[in-house]
Order: sequence, then C-alpha cells, then structure tokens
Amino acid sequence: MAENQTQPQVNTSEQLPQNAKTFSILAYIGLLWLLGLLISPEKTSPFVRNHVNNGIVLSIFCGAATCICWIPILGWIVEGVVGVACCVFAIMGIVAAAKTQYFTIPLIGKIKILK
Repeated sequence: MAENQTQPQVNTSEQLPQNAKTFSILAYIGLLWLLGLLISPEKTSPFVRNHVNNGIVLSIFCGAATCICWIPILGWIVEGVVGVACCVFAIMGIVAAAKTQYFTIPLIGKIKILK
C-alpha cells in the first residue's frame, strides 16, 4: 500500500518572507521562475528555492517535449501527452505554493538544480 505523504506546510506568520508566496506561484508560469531566482529579495528562502527549482525542471521538461514534436506522428502524440502533464504539474505547483506547502513534481521532481 502507498503511504499517505503530506507535504510540510510553512508557518506563514513566522517563517515565510513577505512576497515569497507570490514568487513561488510565478515560478510555475513559463520563464517567470527567473524572477524568483534573480530579482526576488526572498531568493534565499528555502520555500521560494523549492518552487523555483520545480519551475526550472518543469521548463526543461516542457522544452524537451517541444523539441520532440518535430518527429512526425509519434512526436506529436508524445508532445500532446507531455503538454497536458506540464499543465497539470504547473497547476499542482501553483496550488501548493498558494497553500504555502513545499512541493515536488511527480516523476521529474527529484532533479535538484538549485541547492
């Protein structure tokens, strides 16, 4: 049986910097993860870094799927499936960031780009 794993939640009143939630949500929208990585004053926050890392991994995953779409028929099918998965993963990440929870993208989230 699979264990019920819940993601740890941040105590928003004490630990979460002022705009951390905003930059964490933006990390899942295209290349806006750059804002959380470069511009955000909260870029050293573990919460923001977790979501920015997920945004980077998701961007790479979606970019690779876009490159695969150049292969006729099989590439189109794979790109369609991966495109839907990218949207679902982004929505899951946005919801987790809005709830101030740490999040790991299923299947591809174990990749750590930011340490």
